[in-house]
Amino acid sequence: MNKDLEKIIGWAKMHSPQTLQHLNPPASDGDIKAVEEELGRTLPVTFKELLKQFDGEDGQSWLALFGNGNQILSCKMMIEQYKLSQEIADQIDDSEMDTVEFWKDRVESNIIFVKGAVKPLLNHPNWIPFTSMNGDVFRYFDFDPAPGGEEGQVIEVDPEGCSYRVITNNIEDFLAMYAIQLEDGKYKIDQEGYIELKNQEDDMNWGVPDWLRDIE
Repeated sequence: MNKDLEKIIGWAKMHSPQTLQHLNPPASDGDIKAVEEELGRTLPVTFKELLKQFDGEDGQSWLALFGNGNQILSCKMMIEQYKLSQEIADQIDDSEMDTVEFWKDRVESNIIFVKGAVKPLLNHPNWIPFTSMNGDVFRYFDFDPAPGGEEGQVIEVDPEGCSYRVITNNIEDFLAMYAIQLEDGKYKIDQEGYIELKNQEDDMNWGVPDWLRDIE
């Protein structure tokens, strides 16, 4: 097991054992292969190792191992969410929304918010969902980043809030960051075991990202 994932689970055992009760049994090689075939992408090795420990979370509560209700999707739910997002994108097919000019205008007008090298698309066929917060906020492996980004970077997208941000360059950095935050006391736990970031204020005053500013 990835050492940082091991730390995260160890922390949860001590502080929020209720959360661990909602982890699914391990995914099989066949389950993981089905995701990769349906989505047309090879999942990051470390995430596949995670799925072999537990196939995401059962969605039967608000508890989430990664905190703030960001529940890890099972193999089945990854496929279902991916297909649903592509159906929605097809229904709102507007080529103008996929242009740099459109993105730049909307960011400068504070209509959409972008932090880091991520394309502010409605949905992207090369975004692979791996967590969901109540079906409203999603985290993806981004295999088609904006200029300067890293293939496979972890991004968070809030469609209703029109916000797009890069969290880390890869899943390994994501797990390491989260493990450190837990150990440093950045998260609190309520009596039911809900893991929540203590300071969540973000005015999204991110400005225009460098990659978008530099494109004419």
